[in-house]
Amino acid sequence: MMPFHRILFPVDFSEAAIAMVPSVIEMARRFDAAVTVLNAFNLVRDYSLAPSFEDTGDSEPSAIQYSPALQKLRDQRERTLDEFARKQFSNVSHSVKIEDGDPALVIQWAVQRENTDLIMMPTKGLGRFRRLLLGSVTAKVLHDVTCPVLTSAHEPDPTLISFSSYRSIVCAVDLNSETETIFRAAAFLAQTYGARICLLHVDPSFKENGQQPTAQEVRHSFDQALGVCTPGTGLDISLRSLDATIPEGIRQIAIEQEANLVVVGRGHTRGTFSRAWSHLYTIIRESPCPVLSV
Repeated sequence: MMPFHRILFPVDFSEAAIAMVPSVIEMARRFDAAVTVLNAFNLVRDYSLAPSFEDTGDSEPSAIQYSPALQKLRDQRERTLDEFARKQFSNVSHSVKIEDGDPALVIQWAVQRENTDLIMMPTKGLGRFRRLLLGSVTAKVLHDVTCPVLTSAHEPDPTLISFSSYRSIVCAVDLNSETETIFRAAAFLAQTYGARICLLHVDPSFKENGQQPTAQEVRHSFDQALGVCTPGTGLDISLRSLDATIPEGIRQIAIEQEANLVVVGRGHTRGTFSRAWSHLYTIIRESPCPVLSV
């Protein structure tokens, strides 16, 4: 899963997408990764189809026969995408793709075709309710795509979002079968960026069964995930347990730790929904910083 070599950056030319460009560039430079700048042309819903998932070869999907007016709009969109990528990613290895169809399905298709390691995309709400909503495309991607997704901070005004290097990371787990993947992702980024890391145990069921893991147990699980047999990984590590609802507790700890990134799981390695997954949209919505869900 890491390091990242292929980053997919879906864009709709919104302020939120433009505000995320610096973090995409930094991530690409940090890992010498190639960026695919993707746009889904879907101006007329139910008119265009998503790329076929049955095609596993190297050929491109068949072009949709648009009316002259729609084809002109598509050509204009493609030129806008080329200009956007050339302006924003001139010093980064990148490619540009415009595909026809539902944006979420286009992203899913591109992930498979590009062997994407990481999707970076903003959350997107609507008008005055932006603080309360995640965009439907983001929600579908989080649900259907298994590769890591890094979402930007869900701020009402995307122009207020500014990238700062990941210096403080909160890693929230509930000690299940996907914990190792989450620990490794957080530790890798902490080591890469020289960040301090807060291991946050999130499991509200401990109040029912009285079996809250000790800090030593959480740290032992972390060391095992990294293949560390003796204490000490060269990381600045702190440990916390959650005594609140999961989204609000993660938000509180992220603020307390002045976190630049929250790392959580999505339940894919379990083939079912983890406790964190059931709260994922709220975690992303409430987080004061970007969230990497793995």
